Amino acid sequence: MGIKQWMGGIRGKLIGIFVVIKVVPLLLLAVLAWGMAQRLGEAVSHQAETMAETMLATIKAVGDEATGDAIAALDDKSREAIERLTTDTARAVAAFLYDRDADVLQAARVEPTEGAYRDFLVHRTRMLYRHGAWKLAEDRTRWEPAMPETWDEALAADPKNALPDNAKAFSARPPEYLGQGERRPLFVEMSFVDLKGRERVKVTTGDLTSRELRDISRPEETFVKAERYWPALRSLKPGEIHVSEVIGAYVGSRVIGPYLPATAEKAGIAFAPETSAYAGTENPVGKPFRAIVRWATPVSRGGKVVGYVTLALDHDHIRQFTDRIKPTDARYTPISDAIVGNYAFMWDHHSRAISHPRDYFIPGYDPATGEPVTPWLDQSLYEAWQASGKPSREFLETVPPFDKQSLKKKPAAAMVKAGTVALDCRYLNFSPQCAGWNQLTEQGGSGSFVIFFSGLWKLTTAAAIPYYTGQYGGSRRGFGFVTIGANVDDFHRAATESAKRIGLTIAERDETFQAQRAGLLEAIEHNLAQTAAALSLSTLLMVVLVIVVAIWMAQFITRRITNMIHGLGQFQQGDLSHRLEVRSADEMGQLARSFNSMADEVQLSFTRSEEARARAEEANKLKSDFLASMSHELRTPLNGILGYSELLQLELIDPEKQLYAATIHNSGQHLLDIVNDLLDLAKIEAGRIELKLQPQEVVGLANELTGTHRAHAQTKGLGLTLSVEEGVPASVVMDVQRVRQILNNLLNNAIKFTDNGRIDMVVRVEGSKLAFDVSDTGRGIPRECQDQIFEKFRQLDQFVTREHEGTGLGLALARELAHLLGGDITVDSRLGEGSTFTLYLPLDRPTA
Repeated sequence: MGIKQWMGGIRGKLIGIFVVIKVVPLLLLAVLAWGMAQRLGEAVSHQAETMAETMLATIKAVGDEATGDAIAALDDKSREAIERLTTDTARAVAAFLYDRDADVLQAARVEPTEGAYRDFLVHRTRMLYRHGAWKLAEDRTRWEPAMPETWDEALAADPKNALPDNAKAFSARPPEYLGQGERRPLFVEMSFVDLKGRERVKVTTGDLTSRELRDISRPEETFVKAERYWPALRSLKPGEIHVSEVIGAYVGSRVIGPYLPATAEKAGIAFAPETSAYAGTENPVGKPFRAIVRWATPVSRGGKVVGYVTLALDHDHIRQFTDRIKPTDARYTPISDAIVGNYAFMWDHHSRAISHPRDYFIPGYDPATGEPVTPWLDQSLYEAWQASGKPSREFLETVPPFDKQSLKKKPAAAMVKAGTVALDCRYLNFSPQCAGWNQLTEQGGSGSFVIFFSGLWKLTTAAAIPYYTGQYGGSRRGFGFVTIGANVDDFHRAATESAKRIGLTIAERDETFQAQRAGLLEAIEHNLAQTAAALSLSTLLMVVLVIVVAIWMAQFITRRITNMIHGLGQFQQGDLSHRLEVRSADEMGQLARSFNSMADEVQLSFTRSEEARARAEEANKLKSDFLASMSHELRTPLNGILGYSELLQLELIDPEKQLYAATIHNSGQHLLDIVNDLLDLAKIEAGRIELKLQPQEVVGLANELTGTHRAHAQTKGLGLTLSVEEGVPASVVMDVQRVRQILNNLLNNAIKFTDNGRIDMVVRVEGSKLAFDVSDTGRGIPRECQDQIFEKFRQLDQFVTREHEGTGLGLALARELAHLLGGDITVDSRLGEGSTFTLYLPLDRPTA
């Protein structure tokens, strides 16, 4: 009976059973009922989820619109307030400067004596505010005040004490805290200059300016050698006033941003913050920028000009107008914090910084030369200046101001490294806000714009300072302009907080909707489960009947199958004589007869295979014995030939005969090497080779091997180097004779098959193995041939040319010896680039 008939008989019985009990229809009906229940639940769930999402989306849209409107309103209100603050500050600066005009005109009427000048200055003082002492935090990552500095909340009015009519939205603040107050003289110097430019009377109120009487007609004798106001004085008429620009010595910094030990180290400088420029919270102990603004007017007696009086204003009084401003709900601060982006600063009528939280940004003069320091340039402008070879003042006179300013331009890194980063907006081409400020104030106006700068969206305002005395009368901008920078996010923080709360409310409602949806689904599933219970009960009864029939079928079929499996197991375990019992003529009986027939053939094949294997082992043993015996027989006469050939080379005088003797010796030596390789292979195959394991110094062995082959390499013009990596142990247990034999073979092959270049041996540790890499720059081995070179009687040059002598036993013997030593030999080669053969030896092999 064929396999198809056997499959048909079994299939027929099974199909008949399942058709009788109708399992398939019942199961399909159950599956259909449950599928309908699931689809109904999914439909209801989808509708509930859609309704919830629609409602939540509506709430979110309303919240977003309300938040957007609130943000726009708060931004507009804040912009208007900061623009007003900027304009008011600029007007206050102008009023302060006009008061100094009155001072100098009154000074012209004072008798030019030291006593009268001192009396004039003593009553002209003004309060300046400074922060207290600051120190480096313990973790050295920030600066912090030595003592807390803030306003006293207890001084604010208590809303609880307000009258009922005033209690709604009662807002109270304590007195504004500007810092530690100090009353300082307005002027650091008052002097009388005669008609030849020599100071005849001088009174100073501090150590900023010199007390010596000097000749101001010579710039080198003026403040920081930078004042050149004598020609302007000579052209003044009585009642006219000269006002200088801001003049002071520049204070640089090689660190932009927080001056900390880490940033100083990154900049490659010693941590010395007190020698670098003051920078608010970024360097509260730095050296401040000190400067003056000088007023001068003629002194006349009897209608005739007899000299000039000058007043040098302490520049710190001008800085006070912007240094304390903070455009947030805090309003004022005792110390500026440039990092957060909320601060005010000031520029002169040439758009040069004259007040800034970071003093290294304020342009000044070089006290050694009296020349203005080079302002911070963008990289391309800096390179053009360097290429011009001109002094920066001459070069910048040829450069158009505000030239294509853009955030895409990069500042000159070399100037940061040099510590010269003064801000002159005309050439600060990587800061496009400079062009914006110039546009807003060049006609004496004010305004604002928003720009993304230093990682923040900032509102920046600008307002011209309407002071037009002296040289400042030639510009509608006046003395200069005030700018305030404010972090836009701070304007609408209340609105964004409201948006967060709305988001939390939406999330809470979403959780509620999800819980309601889950309850609805649970109710649907409960009702559908009750409906399906009756169907499940009838299906269960039929399944019980199926089980009863299945048990009977299992007993009928599996009993015979089990007997057959038992017989197969015995045969598999080696009982080749076991046969299955044939009890019927059906499919099972036919299968048993087929198995018995197959078993007869398998048993016969095993018998023949065993006989062939025994004959092969006997032949291999005879071969190995023959090779060993033949090798011993050949070595004795070969040693004689070698000995006599050496004697002939020593005794023969004729060069031609010496060459014959050398040829005999080389041929004999080559034949002896072949015999030795054959003998070793025979010993390995016969299992009679013995290893002599003992500790061996690794570096000494490597030096010995490379030294032996160096002369051979040099005769071919090849370099031979040895490299020992870190981690290689001093000694390793090995059979040094066999290791030397392997490595000699690898080095000899490397030299033999390398025409030019070099040979490198590297000794290293790889995991638990000691590795010897022998690399060459020879012809290389094709990838498809790299496994064949380790076969017996294969030669390296069979894969390219047949140029070198050899039997092809070397690499085969080397790998066999490596395996005996517990290691291996691998090859990595590319045709035309060279090869690397690696011998691996175990590091932890015990001695024999």
